[in-house]
Amino acid sequence: MNGGAAGMGGVKIDKLTETKFHEWRQRNKMVLALRDLDDMLDGDGKPEKEEVREFLVYKRHETKARAIIGLTLRSEQLKQVSGCKTTAKKWSTLQGVFQRKSWMKKMKARHEFYTVAMNVGEGMLGYINRVRNLGENLKAMGGEVTEMDVARSVLNGLTSNYENLLVALVPKDGNELSLDFLKSRLLEMKRRQADKSPATKRIGEMTFDRANHQGACMWR
Repeated sequence: MNGGAAGMGGVKIDKLTETKFHEWRQRNKMVLALRDLDDMLDGDGKPEKEEVREFLVYKRHETKARAIIGLTLRSEQLKQVSGCKTTAKKWSTLQGVFQRKSWMKKMKARHEFYTVAMNVGEGMLGYINRVRNLGENLKAMGGEVTEMDVARSVLNGLTSNYENLLVALVPKDGNELSLDFLKSRLLEMKRRQADKSPATKRIGEMTFDRANHQGACMWR
């Protein structure tokens, strides 16, 4: 077990972070359920102190549940819930804090993904991979991102040099545009552009050389 994760009987739970709150919550729920402690998250069913046996069992379960959650928190997070007397209160406090932060980060990630633009001089493969990474980041935060969404973001962010080429990217069979299809077509177009540029340059150089040759002949 390393300093960034807690081992729970074979289940590894990374320390809670703003970007992995949803995963952290699900893993903690699974560990608590495996140990029959998941009902501690609700705070319901607390027996009266007069019911001595049931109350002692409840307190033992409560202590175990709080310990499991506490082992997956960082120092600053432990301070945030230091005043929480029950597992349910600790759980609801953490959800209130991190769901708010997660929502803001998710909105930022969503904006970055759907408004991504190709940078001047950026390679096509690098651009496509950058869009894909933004999509994976949003998906890791609980956002729904399909392959079609990635393909659309790639298309929307292309520079004006590709405006006349977009028609050729539409699949002829009427199916949805896949990322693999889009990637292959864009890379093919990029190669064609690269092949044409040197050829044009060579033609220009040949014209310039021919003019120089003719000029030289006139002075002979």
